Amino acid sequence: MPTKKTITAPVSDLNVFNFEVSPSLIAQAIYVYQANTHRGVSKVKTRGEVQKSTRKIYKQKGTGNARHGAKSAPIFVGGGVVFGPTGIKTPLKSLNQKMRLKALAGILTLYKNEERISVVDTKEMREKSTKKALKLFPTMTDKQNLALVHFGETPELLKSLSNIKGLSLLSAPRLNAYKVSQNAKIILTTTALAHLGTKLSSVKKAKAQ
Repeated sequence: MPTKKTITAPVSDLNVFNFEVSPSLIAQAIYVYQANTHRGVSKVKTRGEVQKSTRKIYKQKGTGNARHGAKSAPIFVGGGVVFGPTGIKTPLKSLNQKMRLKALAGILTLYKNEERISVVDTKEMREKSTKKALKLFPTMTDKQNLALVHFGETPELLKSLSNIKGLSLLSAPRLNAYKVSQNAKIILTTTALAHLGTKLSSVKKAKAQ
């Protein structure tokens, strides 16, 4: 049986990811993208909105119990909720383009330093075949989340790759720090690597040691 090819990349290819970025900026970018995935529109009923009888549940004195007015009080099951979500949409958080690019450059540099980025050449594969597509990747026995970042590949190739279990497809132009952080390892096609190198060229490089 033919052995599966391992993904290798010359060090010079990944040296484009060598940026000087503050870790706090990466954390901020991930927080902003994550916060914007939900708008906080949950809502609970307050004491005034619960449909309960407003009569006094028992007399004020002589029972030995605490004083209560109505069943809609938050202390009772089915009563109103205090300080719960109001259903008001929270405003979207934002990052300017410079911060987005720096955060992406920073996390890709971090992944490169931790040897969590690889490069694969997909030029040889043009037909729609998941079986042949598997030969481009090493055996995925660790069951970690893998992401393939593509740019300009054929629809047939992307269709074949989409059937591989545990592999998600990410478009290089739409890549951001949050999407990278959601995957244990990142695999770049050669065209995606070239695109990202051009896209991040404006970010300040790290000083040579």
